[in-house]
Amino acid sequence: MYMKENHSALYTKKKIDKAAWAEAVYENKLKHPEKESEERLSALTTGLLMQHHRIIIDSARIVLTTKNRDTKQGRIDLCKKHYQEMMKLKPFCNAEQLAIISNAEDAMKGARIKL
Repeated sequence: MYMKENHSALYTKKKIDKAAWAEAVYENKLKHPEKESEERLSALTTGLLMQHHRIIIDSARIVLTTKNRDTKQGRIDLCKKHYQEMMKLKPFCNAEQLAIISNAEDAMKGARIKL
């Protein structure tokens, strides 16, 4: 992850809070989060995002096709739950991972599920 400094054209590496990232991935505090490599955290983040994405895509499709009100509401709630889990990971995402989130948002909008 890189960000441009306001006062120059130089690019500097963005400081990543590994403790917060590890907590978002593992859903609890680690004793030594600094021992987690960025590569491992990124791979785990991608895996989690893909799981949430699949559930959102499937649920959005069901929202659009079901006639059962309870099923529809249950799937809307499920989409919102998984979207919130994605939002916990978003601060640590690279461009590819942000695209997964964007695609899930598009699916929810297509199913008229409010974000």
